[in-house]
Amino acid sequence: MAKYANLSNGVAPIWVETGDGDYTPTGTCIGFFVEVAGDVSFISGGNTITRTFLDSQLVTCQVDSFLASGTTATGICALVI
Repeated sequence: MAKYANLSNGVAPIWVETGDGDYTPTGTCIGFFVEVAGDVSFISGGNTITRTFLDSQLVTCQVDSFLASGTTATGICALVI
């Protein structure tokens, strides 16, 4: 529990790099950060969504999984609790 103590008390999310492929967070993803602008394709509440985001943009939303197909943005980090 010591390594991920914030998971039990909700203090702050853990930032996890999503990488270049499909990525499904372990835990609840409450948003993501985009380092380099482009499209991000993801599933939220069963809906597949593709939107264009700016450099250094922080997005708050629930994400079930990130999709490599349709994603052109890079440096994406999921915020997981």
